[in-house]
Amino acid sequence: MKKIIFEQVSNMILAILLACAAASTIAGSNINTDSSDYLVDIHFDKLWLVFILAAFIFTVLRYGYSKYLGKHDGYDAKNAEFSYQDEREKLISQHATKITYQFMTNILAASIIVLVFCNALTNSIFVLRLIPVILIAICLILMFFVYLVAWIVYDHKL
Repeated sequence: MKKIIFEQVSNMILAILLACAAASTIAGSNINTDSSDYLVDIHFDKLWLVFILAAFIFTVLRYGYSKYLGKHDGYDAKNAEFSYQDEREKLISQHATKITYQFMTNILAASIIVLVFCNALTNSIFVLRLIPVILIAICLILMFFVYLVAWIVYDHKL
């Protein structure tokens, strides 16, 4: 179970950092359509460096965990949270994936509805540019969290 917690918490942290970096890029970028020249000024913030650094650290930690701490868990860095030690873990992983897929279809449908209504309710270009990034980040984080909770709950049932 430690490998699932390790993977999903790391994935949630990376998703949050990616969303923050993308939102800061959107907030700092400028699009000028007033003149005949279409000017796009994209500003990459320091949060991208933090995201890249965190992704590198996570990769090193995954490798270290697979080599030293995860051997007794059956953790494999290539398969990540889908690595399993025995048939029970394979069954738990399949069940958690099924629950996450069912949740994903519902949350994506809700996100599309939210996106349509936000487009109808606001006329701010800045808000319209940020809403998809926020919705995608929320969907990703919730899916990682649902997989983690489903794995833990189903593990305790078996």
